[in-house]
Amino acid sequence: MSLTAKQIAGNWVNDQLDLYNFAVQLGDAEWQRQILDRLQDRERLIRLEAEHLARLQLWQRFDEINRKILHIYDELRMNASAEVQQKLREKAWELKMERTLIGKKIQVSSSPLGEMRGISF
Repeated sequence: MSLTAKQIAGNWVNDQLDLYNFAVQLGDAEWQRQILDRLQDRERLIRLEAEHLARLQLWQRFDEINRKILHIYDELRMNASAEVQQKLREKAWELKMERTLIGKKIQVSSSPLGEMRGISF
């Protein structure tokens, strides 16, 4: 499931407020202060959370493509029809190209330069 930036921000703020209320119930003033500090730095922390979730989604798609490619290779081994094999090879090639693009996005999103430039994925 893909979350929007507003949903990520809303979830993050709600989680912090829940933690703050719990810290108040416990009477933990230091924890309350730490949570308030995080809330003041929320834009940066929410951006980091959004980037993390985007990277996670890229990795999930990368893994999904790998599974599809493996399935195609299994079909290639079992199928003697030249026409079917050609179609399977073409599909595997398309998936490999998509996987390469996703790999590049993962690489850029994981680099400090990608994070500093605010590159979206």
